Amino acid sequence: MFIGGFYSLDTETMLKMQRETPVASECAHKYGFELRCDMENKYKEKVYTNNGRTASVYAFRHCRRRMEGKKVLLPDYLCLSVISAMQAAGVEYGFYHVKRDLTIDLASLEQAMTDEVGMIYFIHYFAVPQPREVTDRIRALAAERSLLVMEDITQCLFSRDRQRMGFGDYIVGSTRKWYPMTDGGIVAIRDGVEGERTTLLGAYDESVYKELLISSLRAYYDSHPQAMKQLYLDREAQANAGRYKDLSPREMTDESKYIFFGTDVARLRERRCENYNYLCDRLGDLDGIEIISGREAGNGEYVPFGFTLLADDLADRDRLYSYLVNCNIIPEIQWKLPLDYYTPGADALELSQRNLMLQCDQRYGLSDMAYVCEKLEAYCRAKS
Repeated sequence: MFIGGFYSLDTETMLKMQRETPVASECAHKYGFELRCDMENKYKEKVYTNNGRTASVYAFRHCRRRMEGKKVLLPDYLCLSVISAMQAAGVEYGFYHVKRDLTIDLASLEQAMTDEVGMIYFIHYFAVPQPREVTDRIRALAAERSLLVMEDITQCLFSRDRQRMGFGDYIVGSTRKWYPMTDGGIVAIRDGVEGERTTLLGAYDESVYKELLISSLRAYYDSHPQAMKQLYLDREAQANAGRYKDLSPREMTDESKYIFFGTDVARLRERRCENYNYLCDRLGDLDGIEIISGREAGNGEYVPFGFTLLADDLADRDRLYSYLVNCNIIPEIQWKLPLDYYTPGADALELSQRNLMLQCDQRYGLSDMAYVCEKLEAYCRAKS
């Protein structure tokens, strides 16, 4: 079954890794971790947490004194986890718009720029960094107004671009969405940025347990493809909800550290690009879907997060979702916007209502991608 979400384990790496380095700093020293966007080695301090949202909480606590009485500007196309991290850290926030092409609306950003603003938080979407015009303007605003910048690379962890990435005061991301492990996040602090260190709590909590349960279900569905999918969907929802119950920054679990520092990352990147490029080649001209993640996402410098498409509208997206689930392909929605907290712009709302993301990561090969294409082609033929 093509699993939605990001729950998997690499048992082979776990068995191979030696067990005498359970501390993150020791693992990093022994095995190393390449933050690809840090091409000038400006982020020597890295903290390994249990997920991306607690990495953000850690970063906000680190700069709490400088942010006292200030607020963060957020993009209006984002996941609830970002807002949850703000609330857990006690940070005020406002919003600027993101365009339909996933680039920051600079006019909206500058309009939101008041004396109360102390930080710009921005996201590189679906493997491709924000354009040079945007990143240059963010740098300029930060310099002119003495602002902090937080750069979210959750969807861009394996990508690199010297001019468009790796310049924020803080870089945050979810590592579990790229590696075969069920927990993991990272915050990298740029050299010279002063702040308060937070002591990480113990690694294990209820959410990690639920994520492990989800990962164990995959083997069952692989051998029972006709099994009812609702069991998986319900457990996935429980696992997702569990991550919001306690946002205290915790350590990455030992098992995930072994995988994180012991995985052949070059092979992960290569497999993702192979799969993504196959999907683009075969589906690029298919009537009925629009590829929003962009062809350049698989060029090797930019490494795909997933294969993200836009359906015709919300109703079509929901029909396509149900159809794919019935075909043993469980997609992701990136994202259902947290409308209880703010009113997004028209472009962000459209992106939210029309998108689906299909996994093309290292768990799968070209034969799997061919199956996905076959089902999408059949759907679009039936619709036309």
